Amino acid sequence: ALALIEPGMSVMINDGSMAAILGARMTERRPLTVITNNDAVTGALKGEAGITLIALGGLYSPKFNAYMGKVTEDALASLRADIAFVSTPAVDGTEVFHMDDDVVRAKRAMMAAATRRCLLVNHRRFGHTALHKLADLSEFDHIITDRAPAPEAMAPLDAAGLTLTCATNQETPT
Repeated sequence: ALALIEPGMSVMINDGSMAAILGARMTERRPLTVITNNDAVTGALKGEAGITLIALGGLYSPKFNAYMGKVTEDALASLRADIAFVSTPAVDGTEVFHMDDDVVRAKRAMMAAATRRCLLVNHRRFGHTALHKLADLSEFDHIITDRAPAPEAMAPLDAAGLTLTCATNQETPT
C-alpha cells in the first residue's frame, strides 16, 4: 500500500488496525497531506515534519478508536484526496462488509472523496460477512491483503477479473 503513495499526495486513511499500521509509515513518503478519522494515525503523525495532518472530528468511538458520525461525514464531503485507504473485517464473494453502520458511512464518505480507492483486508477476512454491505470489490482500484486467501475465496475474484495484491511477497494472483 505504501508503494501507491508519492510525496505531495493527499491521502485518506480510515479506522482499523491495518490502516493504523499504514498510517504510522506515512512519514516515509513525506511531504504528504494525511486526512484521517483514525486516532492511532493522528497520534502517530501529529507533530511530524512534512506531514500536514487533517484530523476529522466527530463522535469518538472507543470500539474503533476513531471518530464517526455526521461531523466526520460533513468534513469528508468538503475534502478531496488523491487516494483513500479503506479497511474491512469481511469480504464474501465480491462484496465488502462491516458490522457497524456509522463506520460504513465514514468509509463510504472517504471513498466518495478520493480519486483512487484502495481496500486493505487481512486474508483471514475473506469468506465472511457482516451486517452492512460497504461496497463491491469492483469499486476499488486496488485490493491489498497480507497473503492469498483460501482458493474458494479467490474463485469469485478470479471470475470477476479482479486483481488481488499480496503485500507479503508482492505477488498478484488473478
